[in-house]
Amino acid sequence: VKPIFTKKNEQMMFIKIADFSGSLEVVVFPRVLEEFKKLIVLEKCVAIKGKISNRNEEISLLAEKVKELG
Repeated sequence: VKPIFTKKNEQMMFIKIADFSGSLEVVVFPRVLEEFKKLIVLEKCVAIKGKISNRNEEISLLAEKVKELG
């Protein structure tokens, strides 16, 4: 989890998620982070819904919704 602040001084995050097949970076913009901040905790199992982004040959997920699993 790497929190950063935007030019408007809003917090957003870059998160590395992993499963048995590999890992992926998830970008959580300020609006989504504010709504789901309590669920975005290190080592917590969550489902993340979003859009795939292919920027600079790097694939990442732009988070739209987060749901707790279990």
